[in-house]
Amino acid sequence: MRIPLLSFFFVFYIFQFSCVYGQEIVGGGMCDAPIKGAFEVSPSYVGCGKLEVDFINTLAGADNVAYIPNYDRVSPIGEAPKELSATYNTVGTYTVLQVGSKGVGFSLCKQVHVLENKKIDASLEISCGKLALVKIVENNISKAYDYVEINWGDGDISEWRPGSGNINHGYSGALQKISVQGKYSSSSVNCSGQVGFLDPANVENSIESIQINRVEMQEEGIISLLYKGKEGVSTEVFYSELNGDYLSTGKVTDTNQTSSINIDKNVDSEKEYILKLTSPNSCGGNIDSREVKTMVLEATPLEGEISLKWSRYIDDNDFVGYQLFRDGAPIQSFTSIDELTFSDKDLDCNTTYKYQIAASTSQVNSFSAPKSAKMLSSTPDNIEGASVTVTDNNLITADVVLGENGLTNSYNLIVERTEQGSANFVKISDDQNQDLRFEDKGVNTATTSYCYRFKYENSCQLSTDFTEPVCSILLRQSPQELTWNNAVPFTEGLDSYAVIQNESNTQTPVGLSTNYQLDLNNQPKTEFSFRITAKSKSGNLVSFSNPIRYEQNVMLLIPDAFTPNGDNINERFEIKGLFVNSFKISVFNRWGQVVFQSSEILNSWDGTINGALAPGGYYTYKTEITDIENKPFVKEGTVFLIR
Repeated sequence: MRIPLLSFFFVFYIFQFSCVYGQEIVGGGMCDAPIKGAFEVSPSYVGCGKLEVDFINTLAGADNVAYIPNYDRVSPIGEAPKELSATYNTVGTYTVLQVGSKGVGFSLCKQVHVLENKKIDASLEISCGKLALVKIVENNISKAYDYVEINWGDGDISEWRPGSGNINHGYSGALQKISVQGKYSSSSVNCSGQVGFLDPANVENSIESIQINRVEMQEEGIISLLYKGKEGVSTEVFYSELNGDYLSTGKVTDTNQTSSINIDKNVDSEKEYILKLTSPNSCGGNIDSREVKTMVLEATPLEGEISLKWSRYIDDNDFVGYQLFRDGAPIQSFTSIDELTFSDKDLDCNTTYKYQIAASTSQVNSFSAPKSAKMLSSTPDNIEGASVTVTDNNLITADVVLGENGLTNSYNLIVERTEQGSANFVKISDDQNQDLRFEDKGVNTATTSYCYRFKYENSCQLSTDFTEPVCSILLRQSPQELTWNNAVPFTEGLDSYAVIQNESNTQTPVGLSTNYQLDLNNQPKTEFSFRITAKSKSGNLVSFSNPIRYEQNVMLLIPDAFTPNGDNINERFEIKGLFVNSFKISVFNRWGQVVFQSSEILNSWDGTINGALAPGGYYTYKTEITDIENKPFVKEGTVFLIR
């Protein structure tokens, strides 16, 4: 009789047992079934920390196989969950129950073990600058491992077990970073605990941690420094000039609080100094802190700028960068230890600025004494050049070119305007106008010419003279001629006018003439434009007129009749055209025969065929042409020959 797997219960005696990982176990509940199953746990019956496994049936012919990943080894089961894998996140021993049927029901229990993998709680002490003492905290985590491995970083390894106490190690060279890791001895355990690191550089209970954190040179020749000492350790401050011998300051502290010390013995704020701390170690000697150098900054006022230069920091092993401060606020950073200069041009006149440079390493900041400077400025050079351009019917654009000297970061470009012929100039620019290209939108260039003059005023309230006026040119258009106002655009006199063909950017000088005949048939495009430019006698002032635009569309004038009767009136079938690049015409009689053909637009038909008079009547024609951009056109029609 076949017994359903999930509908029977067993009652067993529970007894103590011992096992090796993965062996079959008994001990109560379904684990004591008389009919045994068979399965394996993959990849391992044992692991550290989080363990993910699959359950693999190895009993041939088994049906309805299911698993309980964490069976309590007591309870009977009802409907067993059909789990084929499990994830164990907590340290412990778990019983896996397999159930199934093979004619009759079967079951089997095995154990999965999840071992500790957390970091070991440990601390480090340093003495004599070369002796390291590792203290392992004896708690549930450290006791869970078979032993703790201490890797000293110099090739030596020590083992700690519960009851071992503290572990010492001496270094012949520099102290190394130390790793601490829980380990298991059994060959069946293929895992270890997480690695923890102990860094001697970060050991607070070591006198190696006594280091200078901040140095600042004061204007009056006092060096201020901050450091954090150690309780009961007498720390003395030493200093020397660059490349000189160390001198004691007589400053000694023995507290673990942050200490502030001022050095004022024979200190010059314009010199560089090296500072260090010296503390006695437990081995009868002394240990020095890292050396820290003071910074020296120079601030030199120049025309329109302040030039800054500073000393190079002592060492680039852990150098982070320089930071330049102006009036207490950072204005520029430098990442290279060899970047030692900067020109500050973002300045205003009549303002004194205070600068400081700070050098930063991974553990210390060193500030120079502050230096004050005021930018120099002279009267600015007169404006080198100015131009006025009629951009649109309601817009004139003015451009100004400044001289070299007396320029400052902030300034005021003053623009004044009047109508041509008037001396009543009015300021049209805003106060503190910072734009060397000025747009005047309050104009009507279709009817009026305007004159402008300009003045530059720097932030020191020093200014140029006004330029000579520059007036706009009012250009007018006719079908084949350009004309413009004959009022000279410059009070200093006119050098010449020129006609600019904008598309080809060619200029044609026209002297002092105020008109220009256009050759529209020799333009490079079907759409093109012209403007007039004028240059003053000095060459510093330029005026550009408004642009005049043309469009070249093919035009053909074809008569619909002609009378070749000898009266000299309308004698020929004559076609006229504009903007034509190539031309071909064919004339046909009523039977479609060609009676006239020509590739020259000026070669017209005289009303004859092979020298004989053509009969009167209608003739058809076909013209094939291209415009100046070689775009083809075809026109067909009829013409009436009258006899």
